Amino acid sequence: MRYYPTRRTSRSLRSTRTVRFPNDVLFLDHIRQGDLEQVGRFIRARKVTLDTIYLTGMGALHEAVLSGNLECVKLLIKYGADIEQRDENGWTPLHMACSDAYPHIAR
Repeated sequence: MRYYPTRRTSRSLRSTRTVRFPNDVLFLDHIRQGDLEQVGRFIRARKVTLDTIYLTGMGALHEAVLSGNLECVKLLIKYGADIEQRDENGWTPLHMACSDAYPHIAR
């Protein structure tokens, strides 16, 4: 007896194996990883807005500060992130930089 595999169409494979994440989730992941190229692409393509408070309760700049990545913080500020934006607890990115021992970012 011979085995003849059934052929699946590319359409059926795509529909069963596709996972998509919202732009906000991807953007925050790029910030946390310090992927400056992707962060810049998302902002330039207007896939995200920098004044959004995400499900974490923080904005993009807050997330960049918590990652400790000065270059990412600079990039977000360059594109217009509000350094006075408050998270859901009323903290600014400066508060976070000071409390989490990131003096290079606080400066």
